[in-house]
Amino acid sequence: MRAPLATLGLAVAALALAGCGAGRGAAPNTVPRPAAGVSDAVTERIARAEALLQEGLGSLRQGHVNAARERFDAAVEAYLEAPGGAYSDPRLAESYRRTLEAVHVAEVEALAQGQGLGETGLEPALIDEVGDLPIAAGASEEVRRTAEAAVAEETNDFPVELNDRVLASIELYQGRLRDWFAEALARGGRYLPFIREVFAREGIPQDLAYVALVESAFKTSAYSRARARGVWQFIPATGKRFGLQQDWWVDERSDPKKATEAAARYLKALYEQFGDWNLALAAYNAGEGRVARGLKKYGVRDFWSLAQTRGLFRETKNYVPLIHAAIVVAKAPERYGFQVTPDDPLRYERVAVEGAVDLRTIAECAGTELETVRQLNPELRRMATPANRTFEVRVPEGNGAVAKTCLDALPADQRLRFRTHTVARGQTLSTIGRKYGLTASDLAAANGISVRRLLRIGQELIVPYEPPQRSASTRAARGPRPTAPRVETREDAVRLSYRIKRGDTLSGIASQYGTTVKAIQSWNGLRGTRLAVGQVLTLYTGRRN
Repeated sequence: MRAPLATLGLAVAALALAGCGAGRGAAPNTVPRPAAGVSDAVTERIARAEALLQEGLGSLRQGHVNAARERFDAAVEAYLEAPGGAYSDPRLAESYRRTLEAVHVAEVEALAQGQGLGETGLEPALIDEVGDLPIAAGASEEVRRTAEAAVAEETNDFPVELNDRVLASIELYQGRLRDWFAEALARGGRYLPFIREVFAREGIPQDLAYVALVESAFKTSAYSRARARGVWQFIPATGKRFGLQQDWWVDERSDPKKATEAAARYLKALYEQFGDWNLALAAYNAGEGRVARGLKKYGVRDFWSLAQTRGLFRETKNYVPLIHAAIVVAKAPERYGFQVTPDDPLRYERVAVEGAVDLRTIAECAGTELETVRQLNPELRRMATPANRTFEVRVPEGNGAVAKTCLDALPADQRLRFRTHTVARGQTLSTIGRKYGLTASDLAAANGISVRRLLRIGQELIVPYEPPQRSASTRAARGPRPTAPRVETREDAVRLSYRIKRGDTLSGIASQYGTTVKAIQSWNGLRGTRLAVGQVLTLYTGRRN
Protein backbone atom coordinates (compact mmCIF):
# COMPACT_ATOMS: atom_id res chain seq x y z
CA MET A 1 0.00 0.00 0.00
CA ARG A 2 1.42 3.36 -0.99
CA ALA A 3 1.06 6.16 1.54
CA PRO A 4 0.22 8.79 -1.10
CA LEU A 5 -2.78 6.78 -2.27
CA ALA A 6 -4.34 6.48 1.16
CA THR A 7 -4.00 10.16 1.84
CA LEU A 8 -5.14 11.19 -1.62
CA GLY A 9 -8.30 9.34 -0.74
CA LEU A 10 -8.78 11.86 2.09
CA ALA A 11 -8.49 14.70 -0.40
CA VAL A 12 -11.05 13.13 -2.66
CA ALA A 13 -13.32 12.53 0.32
CA ALA A 14 -13.24 16.25 1.05
CA LEU A 15 -14.04 16.87 -2.59
CA ALA A 16 -16.98 14.51 -2.55
CA LEU A 17 -18.47 15.92 0.64
CA ALA A 18 -19.28 19.14 -1.18
CA GLY A 19 -21.51 17.25 -3.56
CA CYS A 20 -21.74 16.14 -7.13
CA GLY A 21 -21.43 19.75 -8.29
CA ALA A 22 -17.70 19.57 -7.54
CA GLY A 23 -17.34 16.79 -10.05
CA ARG A 24 -19.14 18.79 -12.70
CA GLY A 25 -17.06 21.86 -11.99
CA ALA A 26 -13.65 20.16 -12.13
CA ALA A 27 -11.46 20.87 -15.14
CA PRO A 28 -11.39 17.99 -17.60
CA ASN A 29 -8.20 15.96 -17.75
CA THR A 30 -7.04 16.83 -21.23
CA VAL A 31 -3.78 15.03 -21.95
CA PRO A 32 -1.51 15.10 -25.00
CA ARG A 33 -2.67 12.58 -27.57
CA PRO A 34 -0.19 10.54 -29.61
CA ALA A 35 -0.34 10.62 -33.39
CA ALA A 36 -3.05 8.63 -35.12
CA GLY A 37 -2.26 4.93 -35.23
CA VAL A 38 0.38 5.14 -32.52
CA SER A 39 -0.21 2.78 -29.61
CA ASP A 40 2.20 1.81 -26.88
CA ALA A 41 2.23 0.92 -23.20
CA VAL A 42 2.32 4.57 -22.09
CA THR A 43 -0.67 5.47 -24.26
CA GLU A 44 -2.62 2.53 -22.89
CA ARG A 45 -1.75 3.44 -19.30
CA ILE A 46 -2.86 7.04 -19.82
CA ALA A 47 -6.11 5.88 -21.39
CA ARG A 48 -6.78 3.51 -18.47
CA ALA A 49 -6.09 6.23 -15.90
CA GLU A 50 -8.24 8.73 -17.82
CA ALA A 51 -11.12 6.23 -17.88
CA LEU A 52 -10.83 5.72 -14.12
CA LEU A 53 -10.82 9.47 -13.53
CA GLN A 54 -13.96 9.93 -15.63
CA GLU A 55 -15.65 7.03 -13.83
CA GLY A 56 -14.84 8.76 -10.56
CA LEU A 57 -16.37 12.03 -11.73
CA GLY A 58 -19.40 10.10 -12.92
CA SER A 59 -19.76 8.52 -9.48
CA LEU A 60 -19.62 11.99 -7.90
CA ARG A 61 -22.44 13.14 -10.14
CA GLN A 62 -24.52 10.29 -8.71
CA GLY A 63 -23.44 11.18 -5.17
CA HIS A 64 -21.53 7.92 -4.68
CA VAL A 65 -18.65 9.07 -2.50
CA ASN A 66 -16.79 5.83 -1.83
CA ALA A 67 -16.95 4.62 -5.43
CA ALA A 68 -15.56 7.98 -6.59
CA ARG A 69 -12.71 7.79 -4.10
CA GLU A 70 -11.82 4.27 -5.24
CA ARG A 71 -11.74 5.33 -8.89
CA PHE A 72 -9.60 8.40 -8.19
CA ASP A 73 -7.15 6.36 -6.13
CA ALA A 74 -7.00 3.73 -8.88
CA ALA A 75 -6.27 6.43 -11.47
CA VAL A 76 -3.33 7.70 -9.44
CA GLU A 77 -2.17 4.15 -8.80
CA ALA A 78 -2.03 3.56 -12.55
CA TYR A 79 0.57 6.32 -12.88
CA LEU A 80 2.60 5.36 -9.82
CA GLU A 81 2.89 1.73 -10.93
CA ALA A 82 4.33 2.62 -14.32
CA PRO A 83 7.83 1.18 -14.88
CA GLY A 84 10.17 3.87 -13.67
CA GLY A 85 7.39 5.85 -11.99
CA ALA A 86 4.96 8.56 -13.02
CA TYR A 87 7.74 10.79 -14.44
CA SER A 88 9.48 8.16 -16.55
CA ASP A 89 7.92 9.45 -19.78
CA PRO A 90 7.04 13.06 -20.72
CA ARG A 91 3.54 12.13 -21.84
CA LEU A 92 2.93 10.12 -18.67
CA ALA A 93 4.28 12.92 -16.49
CA GLU A 94 2.07 15.53 -18.16
CA SER A 95 -1.04 13.35 -17.88
CA TYR A 96 -0.25 12.60 -14.23
CA ARG A 97 0.19 16.30 -13.49
CA ARG A 98 -3.10 17.15 -15.15
CA THR A 99 -4.91 14.38 -13.29
CA LEU A 100 -3.71 15.69 -9.94
CA GLU A 101 -4.62 19.21 -11.04
CA ALA A 102 -8.15 18.13 -11.99
CA VAL A 103 -8.63 16.64 -8.54
CA HIS A 104 -7.10 19.72 -6.94
CA VAL A 105 -9.42 22.12 -8.82
CA ALA A 106 -12.43 20.08 -7.78
CA GLU A 107 -11.21 20.01 -4.18
CA VAL A 108 -10.80 23.80 -4.11
CA GLU A 109 -14.35 24.23 -5.37
CA ALA A 110 -15.56 21.68 -2.84
CA LEU A 111 -13.94 23.46 0.09
CA ALA A 112 -15.40 26.76 -1.10
CA GLN A 113 -18.86 25.18 -0.96
CA GLY A 114 -18.42 23.91 2.59
CA GLN A 115 -18.42 20.45 4.13
CA GLY A 116 -21.91 19.35 3.25
CA LEU A 117 -23.53 20.95 6.30
CA GLY A 118 -24.90 24.05 4.62
CA GLU A 119 -28.68 24.14 4.31
CA THR A 120 -30.05 22.36 1.26
CA GLY A 121 -31.81 24.37 -1.40
CA LEU A 122 -35.25 25.88 -0.99
CA GLU A 123 -37.29 27.50 -3.74
CA PRO A 124 -39.88 30.27 -3.71
CA ALA A 125 -43.44 29.15 -3.02
CA LEU A 126 -45.51 30.17 -6.01
CA ILE A 127 -48.44 30.97 -3.70
CA ASP A 128 -46.67 34.32 -3.25
CA GLU A 129 -47.10 35.07 -6.95
CA VAL A 130 -50.33 33.20 -7.64
CA GLY A 131 -52.09 34.78 -4.68
CA ASP A 132 -51.36 38.26 -5.94
CA LEU A 133 -52.56 37.71 -9.48
CA PRO A 134 -55.56 39.80 -10.53
CA ILE A 135 -58.51 37.49 -11.11
CA ALA A 136 -61.05 38.75 -13.65
CA ALA A 137 -64.69 39.30 -12.73
CA GLY A 138 -65.91 36.53 -15.02
CA ALA A 139 -65.02 33.88 -17.58
CA SER A 140 -66.14 32.73 -21.00
CA GLU A 141 -69.39 30.87 -21.50
CA GLU A 142 -67.43 27.85 -22.73
CA VAL A 143 -65.56 27.59 -19.44
CA ARG A 144 -68.84 27.88 -17.54
CA ARG A 145 -70.51 25.09 -19.55
CA THR A 146 -67.48 22.78 -19.24
CA ALA A 147 -67.24 23.32 -15.49
CA GLU A 148 -70.95 22.81 -14.89
CA ALA A 149 -70.91 19.54 -16.86
CA ALA A 150 -67.83 18.31 -15.00
CA VAL A 151 -69.24 19.09 -11.55
CA ALA A 152 -72.55 17.43 -12.44
CA GLU A 153 -70.78 14.22 -13.45
CA GLU A 154 -68.02 14.08 -10.81
CA THR A 155 -68.49 12.92 -7.24
CA ASN A 156 -67.44 15.70 -4.88
CA ASP A 157 -67.27 15.60 -1.09
CA PHE A 158 -66.61 19.35 -0.96
CA PRO A 159 -69.35 21.86 -1.93
CA VAL A 160 -67.75 23.42 -5.02
CA GLU A 161 -68.99 26.86 -6.09
CA LEU A 162 -69.03 27.91 -9.76
CA ASN A 163 -69.32 31.65 -9.28
CA ASP A 164 -67.52 34.20 -11.43
CA ARG A 165 -64.32 34.22 -9.34
CA VAL A 166 -64.03 30.42 -9.44
CA LEU A 167 -64.68 30.31 -13.19
CA ALA A 168 -62.11 33.05 -13.75
CA SER A 169 -59.62 30.99 -11.72
CA ILE A 170 -60.29 27.97 -13.97
CA GLU A 171 -59.54 30.16 -16.98
CA LEU A 172 -56.34 31.31 -15.28
CA TYR A 173 -55.21 27.69 -14.89
CA GLN A 174 -55.92 27.08 -18.58
CA GLY A 175 -54.00 30.16 -19.64
CA ARG A 176 -51.29 32.00 -17.77
CA LEU A 177 -50.74 29.24 -15.20
CA ARG A 178 -51.14 26.30 -17.56
CA ASP A 179 -47.60 24.87 -17.28
CA TRP A 180 -47.46 25.50 -13.54
CA PHE A 181 -50.76 23.70 -12.99
CA ALA A 182 -49.85 20.71 -15.18
CA GLU A 183 -46.51 20.23 -13.41
CA ALA A 184 -48.13 20.56 -10.01
CA LEU A 185 -50.85 18.05 -10.84
CA ALA A 186 -48.29 15.52 -12.10
CA ARG A 187 -46.15 16.00 -8.98
CA GLY A 188 -49.18 15.49 -6.80
CA GLY A 189 -49.26 11.82 -7.78
CA ARG A 190 -46.48 11.25 -5.24
CA TYR A 191 -48.59 12.45 -2.33
CA LEU A 192 -52.32 12.48 -3.18
CA PRO A 193 -53.05 8.83 -2.21
CA PHE A 194 -51.62 9.37 1.25
CA ILE A 195 -53.26 12.79 1.68
CA ARG A 196 -56.68 11.38 0.80
CA GLU A 197 -56.14 8.52 3.23
CA VAL A 198 -55.29 10.88 6.09
CA PHE A 199 -58.17 13.25 5.31
CA ALA A 200 -60.66 10.37 5.14
CA ARG A 201 -59.45 9.15 8.53
CA GLU A 202 -59.86 12.62 10.03
CA GLY A 203 -63.31 13.18 8.50
CA ILE A 204 -62.13 15.97 6.20
CA PRO A 205 -63.35 16.28 2.58
CA GLN A 206 -60.80 14.42 0.47
CA ASP A 207 -61.18 17.03 -2.27
CA LEU A 208 -59.31 19.40 0.02
CA ALA A 209 -56.15 17.45 -0.85
CA TYR A 210 -55.82 20.04 -3.64
CA VAL A 211 -55.24 22.78 -1.08
CA ALA A 212 -51.62 21.59 -1.25
CA LEU A 213 -51.57 22.22 -5.01
CA VAL A 214 -52.47 25.88 -4.50
CA GLU A 215 -50.20 26.26 -1.48
CA SER A 216 -47.01 24.77 -2.87
CA ALA A 217 -47.60 22.97 -6.19
CA PHE A 218 -46.86 19.84 -4.07
CA LYS A 219 -43.24 20.95 -3.58
CA THR A 220 -41.62 19.93 -0.29
CA SER A 221 -38.93 22.60 -0.87
CA ALA A 222 -41.39 25.49 -1.26
CA TYR A 223 -40.61 28.46 1.01
CA SER A 224 -42.71 31.63 1.08
CA ARG A 225 -41.95 35.23 1.98
CA ALA A 226 -43.97 34.63 5.17
CA ARG A 227 -41.41 31.92 6.12
CA ALA A 228 -43.97 29.19 5.43
CA ARG A 229 -42.42 25.93 4.34
CA GLY A 230 -43.24 22.60 2.70
CA VAL A 231 -46.18 21.11 0.85
CA TRP A 232 -48.67 22.55 3.36
CA GLN A 233 -46.82 25.86 3.88
CA PHE A 234 -46.76 25.97 7.67
CA ILE A 235 -45.23 29.06 9.23
CA PRO A 236 -42.85 28.22 12.11
CA ALA A 237 -45.26 28.99 14.95
CA THR A 238 -48.19 27.05 13.52
CA GLY A 239 -45.90 24.16 12.65
CA LYS A 240 -44.71 23.93 16.24
CA ARG A 241 -48.28 24.28 17.48
CA PHE A 242 -49.20 21.12 15.56
CA GLY A 243 -46.14 19.12 16.56
CA LEU A 244 -43.76 19.66 13.64
CA GLN A 245 -40.17 19.61 14.89
CA GLN A 246 -37.89 22.37 13.62
CA ASP A 247 -34.19 22.56 14.49
CA TRP A 248 -30.81 23.04 12.81
CA TRP A 249 -30.85 19.54 11.31
CA VAL A 250 -34.51 18.81 10.59
CA ASP A 251 -37.63 20.77 9.62
CA GLU A 252 -40.67 18.50 9.65
CA ARG A 253 -42.75 21.12 7.83
CA SER A 254 -41.05 19.66 4.74
CA ASP A 255 -41.95 16.07 5.71
CA PRO A 256 -45.02 15.41 3.52
CA LYS A 257 -46.36 12.68 5.81
CA LYS A 258 -46.06 14.49 9.13
CA ALA A 259 -47.06 17.84 7.62
CA THR A 260 -50.17 16.28 6.06
CA GLU A 261 -51.23 14.88 9.41
CA ALA A 262 -50.65 18.30 10.99
CA ALA A 263 -52.61 20.03 8.18
CA ALA A 264 -55.52 17.65 8.70
CA ARG A 265 -55.65 18.48 12.41
CA TYR A 266 -55.41 22.20 11.69
CA LEU A 267 -58.14 22.21 9.02
CA LYS A 268 -60.38 20.17 11.30
CA ALA A 269 -59.84 22.64 14.15
CA LEU A 270 -60.62 25.58 11.86
CA TYR A 271 -63.84 23.97 10.64
CA GLU A 272 -64.91 23.34 14.22
CA GLN A 273 -64.25 27.02 14.97
CA PHE A 274 -66.07 28.56 11.97
CA GLY A 275 -68.53 25.81 10.97
CA ASP A 276 -67.86 26.49 7.29
CA TRP A 277 -65.17 25.04 5.02
CA ASN A 278 -64.66 28.21 2.99
CA LEU A 279 -64.05 30.23 6.14
CA ALA A 280 -61.78 27.47 7.41
CA LEU A 281 -59.74 27.71 4.19
CA ALA A 282 -59.56 31.49 4.46
CA ALA A 283 -58.32 31.13 8.03
CA TYR A 284 -55.73 28.56 6.94
CA ASN A 285 -54.31 31.22 4.64
CA ALA A 286 -54.81 34.43 6.64
CA GLY A 287 -55.00 33.18 10.22
CA GLU A 288 -58.08 32.55 12.29
CA GLY A 289 -57.80 35.89 14.07
CA ARG A 290 -58.10 37.96 10.90
CA VAL A 291 -61.09 35.98 9.64
CA ALA A 292 -62.86 36.18 13.00
CA ARG A 293 -62.28 39.94 13.22
CA GLY A 294 -63.51 40.45 9.65
CA LEU A 295 -66.74 38.55 10.27
CA LYS A 296 -67.40 40.57 13.41
CA LYS A 297 -66.48 43.93 11.96
CA TYR A 298 -68.52 43.65 8.75
CA GLY A 299 -71.40 41.61 10.16
CA VAL A 300 -71.22 38.86 7.50
CA ARG A 301 -71.37 35.09 7.92
CA ASP A 302 -69.78 33.52 4.85
CA PHE A 303 -66.54 33.83 2.91
CA TRP A 304 -68.00 35.18 -0.33
CA SER A 305 -69.60 38.10 1.51
CA LEU A 306 -66.45 38.71 3.54
CA ALA A 307 -64.43 38.75 0.29
CA GLN A 308 -66.45 41.78 -0.83
CA THR A 309 -65.16 43.79 2.15
CA ARG A 310 -61.75 45.06 3.22
CA GLY A 311 -61.56 42.42 5.91
CA LEU A 312 -59.22 40.18 3.87
CA PHE A 313 -56.09 40.75 1.82
CA ARG A 314 -56.23 40.08 -1.92
CA GLU A 315 -54.20 36.89 -1.50
CA THR A 316 -56.89 35.36 0.71
CA LYS A 317 -59.71 36.64 -1.54
CA ASN A 318 -57.99 34.80 -4.42
CA TYR A 319 -56.98 31.78 -2.36
CA VAL A 320 -60.40 30.19 -1.80
CA PRO A 321 -61.62 30.54 -5.43
CA LEU A 322 -58.30 29.10 -6.62
CA ILE A 323 -58.89 26.03 -4.44
CA HIS A 324 -62.42 25.54 -5.80
CA ALA A 325 -61.04 25.86 -9.34
CA ALA A 326 -58.18 23.44 -8.63
CA ILE A 327 -60.63 20.80 -7.41
CA VAL A 328 -62.79 21.18 -10.52
CA VAL A 329 -59.91 21.01 -13.01
CA ALA A 330 -57.84 18.37 -11.20
CA LYS A 331 -60.71 15.89 -11.08
CA ALA A 332 -61.27 16.08 -14.87
CA PRO A 333 -58.09 17.62 -16.37
CA GLU A 334 -58.70 16.28 -19.87
CA ARG A 335 -61.87 18.40 -20.15
CA TYR A 336 -59.66 21.48 -19.89
CA GLY A 337 -57.00 20.36 -22.36
CA PHE A 338 -54.53 18.88 -19.85
CA GLN A 339 -52.75 15.60 -20.59
CA VAL A 340 -51.19 14.73 -17.23
CA THR A 341 -49.33 11.57 -16.24
CA PRO A 342 -49.15 11.58 -12.43
CA ASP A 343 -45.86 10.72 -10.76
CA ASP A 344 -45.82 7.36 -9.01
CA PRO A 345 -46.44 7.41 -5.24
CA LEU A 346 -43.24 7.34 -3.21
CA ARG A 347 -42.40 3.87 -1.92
CA TYR A 348 -39.69 3.45 0.65
CA GLU A 349 -38.30 1.63 3.66
CA ARG A 350 -36.83 3.17 6.79
CA VAL A 351 -33.33 2.52 8.13
CA ALA A 352 -32.24 3.78 11.55
CA VAL A 353 -29.05 5.86 11.32
CA GLU A 354 -27.15 6.80 14.46
CA GLY A 355 -25.53 10.22 14.29
CA ALA A 356 -24.39 12.21 11.28
CA VAL A 357 -23.92 10.38 8.00
CA ASP A 358 -23.53 12.16 4.67
CA LEU A 359 -26.52 11.63 2.36
CA ARG A 360 -24.15 10.77 -0.48
CA THR A 361 -22.80 7.90 1.57
CA ILE A 362 -26.35 6.76 2.38
CA ALA A 363 -27.23 6.87 -1.33
CA GLU A 364 -24.23 4.74 -2.15
CA CYS A 365 -25.03 2.22 0.58
CA ALA A 366 -28.63 2.02 -0.66
CA GLY A 367 -27.57 1.54 -4.27
CA THR A 368 -29.45 4.62 -5.44
CA GLU A 369 -28.76 8.21 -6.42
CA LEU A 370 -28.36 11.16 -4.11
CA GLU A 371 -31.39 12.96 -5.55
CA THR A 372 -33.58 9.96 -4.69
CA VAL A 373 -32.46 10.04 -1.05
CA ARG A 374 -33.06 13.79 -0.89
CA GLN A 375 -36.51 13.41 -2.42
CA LEU A 376 -37.43 10.73 0.13
CA ASN A 377 -36.09 12.77 3.08
CA PRO A 378 -36.99 16.41 2.35
CA GLU A 379 -37.22 17.29 6.05
CA LEU A 380 -33.41 17.05 6.33
CA ARG A 381 -32.10 20.62 6.18
CA ARG A 382 -28.51 19.51 5.68
CA MET A 383 -26.78 17.00 3.43
CA ALA A 384 -26.53 14.72 6.43
CA THR A 385 -28.58 12.99 9.10
CA PRO A 386 -28.65 14.69 12.54
CA ALA A 387 -25.44 14.37 14.56
CA ASN A 388 -27.16 14.42 17.93
CA ARG A 389 -29.71 11.59 17.65
CA THR A 390 -30.94 8.54 15.74
CA PHE A 391 -32.79 9.32 12.53
CA GLU A 392 -34.86 6.93 10.44
CA VAL A 393 -33.76 7.68 6.91
CA ARG A 394 -35.96 6.61 4.00
CA VAL A 395 -34.44 4.57 1.17
CA PRO A 396 -36.16 3.08 -1.91
CA GLU A 397 -38.42 0.12 -1.28
CA GLY A 398 -36.45 -3.14 -1.41
CA ASN A 399 -33.11 -1.47 -0.59
CA GLY A 400 -33.48 -1.25 3.18
CA ALA A 401 -31.64 -4.42 4.15
CA VAL A 402 -28.58 -3.77 1.99
CA ALA A 403 -28.46 -0.14 3.14
CA LYS A 404 -28.58 -1.17 6.81
CA THR A 405 -25.82 -3.74 6.38
CA CYS A 406 -23.61 -1.23 4.59
CA LEU A 407 -24.24 1.60 7.08
CA ASP A 408 -23.69 -0.64 10.11
CA ALA A 409 -20.28 -1.62 8.72
CA LEU A 410 -19.31 1.92 7.74
CA PRO A 411 -15.98 3.07 9.22
CA ALA A 412 -16.17 6.21 11.33
CA ASP A 413 -14.05 8.20 8.86
CA GLN A 414 -16.54 7.54 6.06
CA ARG A 415 -19.69 8.68 7.87
CA LEU A 416 -19.34 12.46 7.85
CA ARG A 417 -16.33 14.68 8.11
CA PHE A 418 -16.78 17.94 9.95
CA ARG A 419 -14.71 19.92 12.36
CA THR A 420 -15.00 19.53 16.09
CA HIS A 421 -13.84 21.81 18.88
CA THR A 422 -12.94 20.77 22.40
CA VAL A 423 -13.99 23.40 24.91
CA ALA A 424 -11.15 24.93 26.94
CA ARG A 425 -11.30 26.84 30.21
CA GLY A 426 -13.07 30.19 29.91
CA GLN A 427 -14.50 29.58 26.44
CA THR A 428 -18.11 30.38 25.56
CA LEU A 429 -20.21 29.80 22.48
CA SER A 430 -19.53 33.39 21.46
CA THR A 431 -15.75 33.17 21.73
CA ILE A 432 -15.66 29.79 19.98
CA GLY A 433 -17.97 31.08 17.26
CA ARG A 434 -15.69 34.06 16.59
CA LYS A 435 -12.77 31.68 16.15
CA TYR A 436 -14.56 29.88 13.33
CA GLY A 437 -16.51 32.77 11.83
CA LEU A 438 -19.87 31.64 13.28
CA THR A 439 -22.44 33.12 15.61
CA ALA A 440 -23.21 31.65 19.01
CA SER A 441 -26.69 30.73 17.78
CA ASP A 442 -25.20 28.82 14.81
CA LEU A 443 -23.07 26.72 17.12
CA ALA A 444 -25.89 26.17 19.59
CA ALA A 445 -28.30 25.06 16.86
CA ALA A 446 -25.78 22.69 15.27
CA ASN A 447 -25.21 21.00 18.62
CA GLY A 448 -28.83 20.96 19.79
CA ILE A 449 -28.17 23.08 22.88
CA SER A 450 -29.43 26.37 24.24
CA VAL A 451 -27.45 29.47 23.34
CA ARG A 452 -27.44 30.33 27.08
CA ARG A 453 -26.08 26.96 28.15
CA LEU A 454 -22.79 26.96 30.05
CA LEU A 455 -20.11 24.83 28.44
CA ARG A 456 -17.99 22.36 30.36
CA ILE A 457 -14.25 21.98 29.88
CA GLY A 458 -13.53 19.10 27.52
CA GLN A 459 -16.96 19.19 25.90
CA GLU A 460 -16.77 18.51 22.15
CA LEU A 461 -18.78 20.74 19.82
CA ILE A 462 -19.63 20.30 16.15
CA VAL A 463 -18.30 23.15 14.02
CA PRO A 464 -20.47 23.04 10.89
CA TYR A 465 -18.53 25.20 8.45
CA GLU A 466 -14.99 25.60 7.25
CA PRO A 467 -13.43 28.64 8.99
CA PRO A 468 -12.79 31.44 6.48
CA GLN A 469 -9.04 31.46 7.07
CA ARG A 470 -8.81 27.83 5.94
CA SER A 471 -10.80 28.17 2.73
CA ALA A 472 -8.63 26.76 -0.05
CA SER A 473 -10.32 29.01 -2.60
CA THR A 474 -9.60 32.08 -0.47
CA ARG A 475 -5.95 31.12 -0.07
CA ALA A 476 -5.66 30.54 -3.81
CA ALA A 477 -7.18 33.95 -4.55
CA ARG A 478 -4.95 35.80 -2.09
CA GLY A 479 -1.80 33.85 -2.84
CA PRO A 480 0.83 32.89 -0.24
CA ARG A 481 1.27 35.14 2.77
CA PRO A 482 4.27 37.37 2.23
CA THR A 483 5.66 36.67 5.70
CA ALA A 484 5.66 32.89 5.21
CA PRO A 485 8.99 31.34 4.13
CA ARG A 486 8.90 29.86 0.63
CA VAL A 487 9.85 26.21 0.30
CA GLU A 488 10.30 24.64 -3.11
CA THR A 489 8.92 21.16 -3.77
CA ARG A 490 10.65 18.45 -5.77
CA GLU A 491 9.55 17.91 -9.34
CA ASP A 492 8.48 14.33 -8.56
CA ALA A 493 6.54 15.26 -5.41
CA VAL A 494 3.00 13.97 -4.97
CA ARG A 495 0.41 16.42 -3.64
CA LEU A 496 -1.88 15.02 -0.96
CA SER A 497 -4.20 16.17 1.81
CA TYR A 498 -4.01 15.19 5.46
CA ARG A 499 -6.89 15.62 7.92
CA ILE A 500 -5.82 16.44 11.49
CA LYS A 501 -6.69 13.88 14.18
CA ARG A 502 -6.65 14.32 17.92
CA GLY A 503 -3.03 14.36 19.16
CA ASP A 504 -1.44 15.35 15.82
CA THR A 505 1.38 17.91 15.79
CA LEU A 506 3.19 19.59 12.93
CA SER A 507 6.48 18.01 13.92
CA GLY A 508 4.92 14.54 14.02
CA ILE A 509 3.30 14.98 10.61
CA ALA A 510 6.55 16.34 9.15
CA SER A 511 8.44 13.31 10.46
CA GLN A 512 5.83 10.89 9.13
CA TYR A 513 5.96 12.31 5.60
CA GLY A 514 9.65 13.11 5.38
CA THR A 515 9.36 16.88 5.33
CA THR A 516 9.78 19.83 7.72
CA VAL A 517 7.51 21.95 9.88
CA LYS A 518 8.62 25.05 7.94
CA ALA A 519 7.62 23.42 4.63
CA ILE A 520 4.15 22.48 5.92
CA GLN A 521 3.66 26.01 7.22
CA SER A 522 4.63 27.43 3.84
CA TRP A 523 2.35 25.11 1.85
CA ASN A 524 -0.63 25.97 4.05
CA GLY A 525 -0.02 29.63 4.90
CA LEU A 526 0.30 28.87 8.62
CA ARG A 527 1.83 31.39 11.01
CA GLY A 528 2.19 29.12 14.01
CA THR A 529 2.00 25.44 14.96
CA ARG A 530 -1.53 25.33 16.36
CA LEU A 531 -3.80 22.74 14.72
CA ALA A 532 -7.51 21.92 14.99
CA VAL A 533 -9.08 18.48 14.78
CA GLY A 534 -10.61 18.07 11.32
CA GLN A 535 -8.34 20.68 9.72
CA VAL A 536 -7.02 19.66 6.27
CA LEU A 537 -3.37 20.27 5.40
CA THR A 538 -1.80 20.15 1.94
CA LEU A 539 1.43 18.14 1.81
CA TYR A 540 3.93 17.28 -0.91
CA THR A 541 5.87 14.05 -0.74
CA GLY A 542 7.52 11.51 -2.98
CA ARG A 543 7.88 9.03 -0.16
CA ARG A 544 6.46 5.55 -0.59
CA ASN A 545 5.98 2.83 2.00
